[in-house]
Amino acid sequence: FPPLAQWISALATQSQNQSQSQNQSQSQNQRNTGDPVVSVRRIAIQSVDRFKSGKIGFMKFTVDASHLPEGTPIPGVVFLRGGSVAALIILRPADAGSDHRDDLVAMTEQPRLAVPDFQLLELPAGMLDGAGVFAGAAAREIQEETGLVMQPHELVDLTDFAGNKRGLYPSPGACDEFVRLFACVKHVERKELDRLRGRLGGLREDGEFITIRLVPLHQLWRSTSDMKAISALYLWDQYQMNNK
Repeated sequence: FPPLAQWISALATQSQNQSQSQNQSQSQNQRNTGDPVVSVRRIAIQSVDRFKSGKIGFMKFTVDASHLPEGTPIPGVVFLRGGSVAALIILRPADAGSDHRDDLVAMTEQPRLAVPDFQLLELPAGMLDGAGVFAGAAAREIQEETGLVMQPHELVDLTDFAGNKRGLYPSPGACDEFVRLFACVKHVERKELDRLRGRLGGLREDGEFITIRLVPLHQLWRSTSDMKAISALYLWDQYQMNNK
């Protein structure tokens, strides 16, 4: 399960960095009380969920860890699912004016039982397959969920622009998921926009029941509770200001 292997590798790196910091402090006869000292003793896997293909999709385990020197336990419930990608797709009518007030964002509406919300409005998104080609994964998810065909080179990697080489953590208190955010501007004819409105997308055989909604870009910030959308919108604004 790649997310577990990545988690163990990251844990080993953190432990090594911690040991090096402690050794350096000891060699200098110093005690840096500001650095956390975390002791991890063991993990206990509690459940594993698989996709229809048989591949592991999700894993839940607990970590027996404490903060030293107090010995106080650290919350250690972990839900592993790995990384994901999401894309801010800005649809610009071919005959639109220079003020871009007609820009629309392609959003997906689908039931999300974890929230629960049967009509949650989100950016097109999906899990990584382990290949590590973030832009390619984003382009694939865009096509699967919306029917729009994009090439990886057309996508702006907003996460990389922000100086983050891995991704953004939406819920690091309990989940390992990191999200890579992308954006693109696609010029389309008005008739294409009419075709997209209300279109059904997603893979039905995988339980994806998606309806495409088009939201005015300037209203997106108050049209959705999707953290990915709000974060991507902010980074897109920053990207635009830095590339004028």
